[in-house]
Amino acid sequence: MPRVSEQHLAARRQQILDAAVALFSERGFARTSMSDVVRESGMSMGAVYRYFPSKADLVIAVGEGHGGEVDGEFPAEGARDLLARLAAEVGPGSSHARLSVQVWGEAAVEPDLAAEVVPIHQRLEEHLTQLLRAGARPDQHGQDDEAIAQVALSAVIGLAALVAAGVPVDHGRFVAALTHVVDPREGATPSA
Repeated sequence: MPRVSEQHLAARRQQILDAAVALFSERGFARTSMSDVVRESGMSMGAVYRYFPSKADLVIAVGEGHGGEVDGEFPAEGARDLLARLAAEVGPGSSHARLSVQVWGEAAVEPDLAAEVVPIHQRLEEHLTQLLRAGARPDQHGQDDEAIAQVALSAVIGLAALVAAGVPVDHGRFVAALTHVVDPREGATPSA
């Protein structure tokens, strides 16, 4: 019997995760069964359970993957650039908004998922704080960069919730207002 390559195993795992993400984004975690994931992935029940012994394991893997995207795919020149990219990731027209909100909601009641996504969020917050400090003008030294990073990232999570719920959001105005929060001399105060 030929040995299965690591690439093949990784591809099958990703196939299952892609199916789960599509279903979770469309239906939510609670309304998606493992049978649904099996059907969507085109794999057998045994194969899916080989990679993910339970739905909780699958949800955690999706949370890790989603957080990993945010954690690693946004090399930014500065704080405003990072925030604009994050806002685009969950902004209008994004498929990630619903999944992001669901991951955070599930993390609130699933300690294992929280144990995965909270450290990712903390690293992102630390990175944003460092970017704020690195880009600070002399008149900004002494500002509470950690609190500003928390507020800014909370706003991005809030944007995801609004978009997921179907609330119309003007992405350009959102980014301008967020930029203004990060640096009051930058961006534009959005007009009503």
